[in-house]
Amino acid sequence: MAEHPMPPHNNKQEWCAAGEEMEESFAGPIFKSGAAVFPNPAKKADKCSHDLFIVLPADLKTVRTQFRTADRYGIPSATAVALNKKDVDRYASLYPDIIIIWDIDIPGFRSRRYAPLKDILKAIERGFAKLHIYQGRVDDQQGNAKESYLFDARWFREL
Repeated sequence: MAEHPMPPHNNKQEWCAAGEEMEESFAGPIFKSGAAVFPNPAKKADKCSHDLFIVLPADLKTVRTQFRTADRYGIPSATAVALNKKDVDRYASLYPDIIIIWDIDIPGFRSRRYAPLKDILKAIERGFAKLHIYQGRVDDQQGNAKESYLFDARWFREL
């Protein structure tokens, strides 16, 4: 981390210049979490625009079929999305800062939603997410997940 001399307390122009230098040195390296930060190119035209963009590890889940039995768990099948339990466990140990993205395109519901893993874990811990055990996969030897958590996609923000 580079040291930056601090300008006089009330000198706005010097603080803005120092801030630009700090933004430049802050952007670029990959952080321990896997995140990367990049300068906002719009700042060249608009000095009041936000400083940076952050890129976080993410995994895409494509949903093209309705989870028809989600209603049994109190989650509307029209907006239900699943996430394999083994993926949740793996993410928690390897990528605790990962973002999960659902690309949903099923009859009656088209949306792209995202959630940080911490929000997914909260839904599980608080009992909102429901664990579904796949009856047809109990003896699966092909590596298919044997259980998944079900969520209502509307719990998460639109991308």
